[in-house]
Formats: sequence, C-alpha cells, structure tokens
Amino acid sequence: MHQKVSMKHYFLMGFLLMGLIPIAAQDNPELSLEAAYEQAERHYPLLENGALLQSISELNLALLNKEKLPTLSLNGVGQLQTENVHIGEPGSPINIAAPLETYKAYLEANFKLYDGGLVNAKKKMEEASVKVNQQGLKVSLRYLKDRINSLFFVIKLSREQQALLTTSINDITTNISYIQAGFDNGTVLESELSKLKVRKLELESEHIKLKGDIKAYFSVLNTLLGTAYPDSINLDLPETTLLGPDLEVSRPEQLLYQYQKEALMAQEKGIDATRSPKLSVFAQGGAGYPNPLNFSDISNSTYALGGVRLNWNVFDWGRAKQERQKIGIQTAQIDVDQKTFEFDIQSRAHEYTEKIAALYAQIDNDLQITALQKNILAQTKIQLQEGVINANDYLLQVNAELSARQKLQLHQVQLEQQQIEYLTLFGKL
Repeated sequence: MHQKVSMKHYFLMGFLLMGLIPIAAQDNPELSLEAAYEQAERHYPLLENGALLQSISELNLALLNKEKLPTLSLNGVGQLQTENVHIGEPGSPINIAAPLETYKAYLEANFKLYDGGLVNAKKKMEEASVKVNQQGLKVSLRYLKDRINSLFFVIKLSREQQALLTTSINDITTNISYIQAGFDNGTVLESELSKLKVRKLELESEHIKLKGDIKAYFSVLNTLLGTAYPDSINLDLPETTLLGPDLEVSRPEQLLYQYQKEALMAQEKGIDATRSPKLSVFAQGGAGYPNPLNFSDISNSTYALGGVRLNWNVFDWGRAKQERQKIGIQTAQIDVDQKTFEFDIQSRAHEYTEKIAALYAQIDNDLQITALQKNILAQTKIQLQEGVINANDYLLQVNAELSARQKLQLHQVQLEQQQIEYLTLFGKL
C-alpha cells in the first residue's frame, strides 16, 4: 500500500513539474533585437504601401494586356462644303453633281498584328518600376532599426544604473543599522545618522526616476512594435562576433540602385520599340450620303471596306538619340549616388572603429578605478563603524565608488551599442 501511494506521489510531482516548466519560461520572456525589427516593420503604417503598389502594378499590367485586343469604335462625320464633284452639263447623257452636304456613320475595327514589341517593353518598364518602388519602401523602413537600437540601449543602461543604485542603497542601509545602534547607545550624533538617511532617500529617488524612465521608453517601444510588452521583459542583444574591418556592405540601398538602373534599361528598350514599324488590319462598315465609295451613286448607301495599315516613324528629329543621352546621364547619376553612399558607409565605419577602440581603453581604466574605489569604500565602511571617520567622509567615498561604477557601466553599454550600430550600418542586422 505504501508503495502505491509513493508511485502516485511521484506521478503527481511529475505532472506538477511539467506544469511549472512552461510557467517558469513565461515568467522570463525575452525580446530579441531582430524580432523587434520584424515586428516594427510589420506594424509600421508605411508597409501598407507595399500591397497598394503591388495592386497598382497588377492593374497596369492588365491594362497593357488589353492594348493587344482588337478595338471597335463608332464614328460619324457630317459636313457642308462650297462645291463638290460635278461631271457633265445639264441635259447631257452624263450629268453627275455630288451634293454639297455629305455625311457618313460607320463602325471601325482595328487589330494590331505587330506593335514592334511596344506592349512588352511597357510591361518591362512597369515591372522594373514596381521593383524600384518596393525596394524604396524597404529603404524607408530601415531607419526604424536605428530607433529601436536607441531604445534597447537606453533601457539597458537605465536598468544597469538601477542595479548600481540598489547596491549603494543596500550598502548605506547596512551602515545605517550600525550608526542607529551607536545613536541608541549615545555614542553617535543624530546628525550623522540623518546624513546617511538623507543620502539613502536621494538614491531611492534616483531609482524611482529611472523606473519611470524605463516605463516611458517601453511605451515608445510598444508603440513602434504594436505590442504591450511589460517593462520587465528581458532584451536579448545579438552577438558581435561578426565585427571586423573587412565587412561587406549589404544594405537595401544597394539593391535599390540596381533596380533603378534596370528601370532605365527598360526605358531605353522602350525607345527602340516606339520607333519600330507597326502593322495592323482594319475593317470599316457603315452608311453615308452620298455613297462614300462610289461617287456616281448620289443616294443614301451602305458600304464596307478593309485593309492593312503600316505605321513607321522613320524620322523623329533626333528625339530617340536625345532620350538615350538623357538615360545615360541618369544612369551616371545613380552611379554617383551609389559611390557616395558607399563612401559615407566607409567614412562612418572608420568613426565607429575609432570610438570602439577608445571605449576599450576607457573600460580598462574604469576597471582599475572601480577596483580601487571598492577597496577604499570597504575600508571607509569599517572606519565609519569604528567611529574613526564621520558620515560625511563615508558618503564622499560612497559617491565616488558609485560614480566609478556608473562610468564603467556607461562605457560598457556604449561599447556594445557602438558595436551593434556598426553591424547595423553594414546591413548585418
């Protein structure tokens, strides 16, 4: 019986542990920097333009397909003229006098047999145009990464500062208990105890302010992401192992420049298609007065005709040549823009590498200062408890040690931020 109870007990404990595992996982949710990028891009209103641009492009392509279909038009013309065809004299065997008023109404059908590749060229231009617009949209969204980077690191720094303040508050609290005991025994002045309490309250006030700042930063972040993350969520930053002097640039702007050149190439092919010969067939049928096809028939008559039409713009006064020159200049402008962009990237890269090197040197110096200030504070604490120094001397060292740790933490966060921004600059994030 005892064995059965034990087995039930083990099963019960197992189920409880299985239930606690996901709960524990949910207690410490994480938000990675890359996930924040994706959520911000999905939530940003500008992204809706992507679907609209695609819909417009599909409609334009559908309209271009209709240009290949036959056309049917209803036409009419009436006119009054001062003279018309007159053959023979009155009373002669042949006497034909066309009336001065004429009219005709007819249906005309046209079908393009060959358009010189004009419709296909227009399709290529439309496809190239939508690629440029869609890629331009991605370039516009990229600046969200800079905003999210700033929010991640200001939150990280505020949290680190909170932790430092907590350490100092706990240290002062410990010494308040020692001084309180001395005050109760009549060996310490009340002013000494009050100085420690005042400093503790000041640090707690700074801690409260940082807590409010973090809530405000998360409010901005949640607005960008379209979420409601708690301000206790862990922010996960990527590794910076890719950092190096030989990084290749992989930014959306580069693809935009390529698409812009492809769009200009499509326009250039469209120039050739515009000048190519066009061949079509047509048919016309209607009624007119007099007979539009037989001038000797002076009556209301029906008629029909059909044929082949050739259209070839042989001479265009050098317009095609000038349009090609214009496209060549525009292509050169894109090349200049791309070179300028890549130059700016490399220039900023040198700036980042210099700042990163300086921060490494600062952190090495900060570590030494912090270690020394920590040792001095430990000695000062003992001196305060033994009554060798007063509260002012102790608080001066508390402030000095706290300032040293804050500088170290600031420089460490700045270093990590510079590294992440460096990778973002090159398009690695």
